Amino acid sequence: MTRKTVTELYAQAQTSFADNVSGAITPALLRQFCLDFLDTIRPSYAAIGIVIGTSQNLTTTYAAMVWGTTIAAQAPDYTVSLASGTVTRSGGPASARIEFSVDAQAPNNSITTFALFVDGVETPWAQSNTSTSSVDVQSFAFTAVNYSANNPVTYQIRAKSNAANTVIFSNGILVVENIPVNVN
Repeated sequence: MTRKTVTELYAQAQTSFADNVSGAITPALLRQFCLDFLDTIRPSYAAIGIVIGTSQNLTTTYAAMVWGTTIAAQAPDYTVSLASGTVTRSGGPASARIEFSVDAQAPNNSITTFALFVDGVETPWAQSNTSTSSVDVQSFAFTAVNYSANNPVTYQIRAKSNAANTVIFSNGILVVENIPVNVN
C-alpha cells in the first residue's frame, strides 16, 4: 500500500480501469487500487504533550520545547522523539495540519515566542505574547498547514524569550495529522 495524492489516484483509476471489453480489469488491479485509496484517506496523526508545571530556561535564541509525554504516534506514518521534541512524518506526499497550544507563565514584561520549525527551518507560523505579571498565564495557539513531498518531514516547536528567563509550561499539545492532498 502507498499513500498517494488524490491526483495520483485519479490517474491510477484511469489507467487501471479502462472499459472492460477485453477483460483487462483484474481482481489484482482492483484490489491494489482499493488498498492505495484506503491508505491515502486513512487518518494518520501524532500528538505530544507537556506535563503541567514544566519549567524551561529560555534565552534570546530558539530552543526546542521540552515535551513530557507521547499522546499518540501512529506508526509507520509518524514517530515521536521526546528527547528532541520532534514529530516526524514518513510515508509519501501529504499535507499536514499542525495544531499547537500551550499556557506559559513568564516573569513580568518578558516576551515569549513560540515558532514552528519544519526540517530544522523556522517557518512564518509563530506567536509572541508579553507577560503582564509574574503570575499571569499567557495562552499561545496556532494552526498551520504544510504540504511536503519530502520523506520524512520533521516538525518541532521552539521557544525563546527577550531575556534569559525561566518559563513554566502547562496544558501544552502539539498535534500533527495527515490530510489527503490533491496535488503532486
